[in-house]
Amino acid sequence: MAQMTEPAAPTTTETATRAEPTSAPASATLWDVLGTLVDRRGRKGRQYPLQALLAVALAAMLAGANDLRAIFRWGRRLKPEALALFGLAKAPCHSQWFYFFRSLDGDALAATLGAFALGGTEPGHLAIDGKTLKGSRRLDAKALHVVSAFATRVSAVVGDVVLEPGQNEITAALSLLKQLPLEGAIVTGDAIFCQREICRTITDGGGDYAFVVKDNQPELKAAIAEAFGELSPLRAPATGPRRSAA
Repeated sequence: MAQMTEPAAPTTTETATRAEPTSAPASATLWDVLGTLVDRRGRKGRQYPLQALLAVALAAMLAGANDLRAIFRWGRRLKPEALALFGLAKAPCHSQWFYFFRSLDGDALAATLGAFALGGTEPGHLAIDGKTLKGSRRLDAKALHVVSAFATRVSAVVGDVVLEPGQNEITAALSLLKQLPLEGAIVTGDAIFCQREICRTITDGGGDYAFVVKDNQPELKAAIAEAFGELSPLRAPATGPRRSAA
């Protein structure tokens, strides 16, 4: 849903307040959590409640809708009694969906849904990785590249950051980690994330890390090999002739 929820500046003179993930009670439902997000639309654009539109969009995506038009069509097929369950008297038109997603703070939505998935508990194992979103390329627009954090305990993505132009996965991962609860977490990732600032951010947050070390960091690799001595799998293989066991 990242390609439809890219943050955009409000088009009205009203001041937009950036939504931060809230620690909802353990008994809070997804509907309750969606209601905590700040509505950045102008007064005239709030014909449909934000909470209801988000719920319809999520339900449509769970039913297989993968773009704005599919969400619109799915909503239009809902019967009046189904719309009433979402608090709607009628389904929004395509243009209303378009302006709704343009105004939606995608980062705040991702953070809120991630906090809901964790349920206020320690994240446990967090695997961070960067991937290009399949199907996110539209016309002349480049495909979206996202760095995500997957919590294995809840089997869900609990945070993600879309790379801005000129940004790399290292700075994106650093930004992502600063948004996540790291107390008691064990963060893993590829060799690209084995950076001092990333490791420091994790330990300062109360977590631990395990990153791959490759030949692109020869000094670090050699230091690890020396620290573990004969037990290190990173030690260079012995050179010279070997004695035959025969």
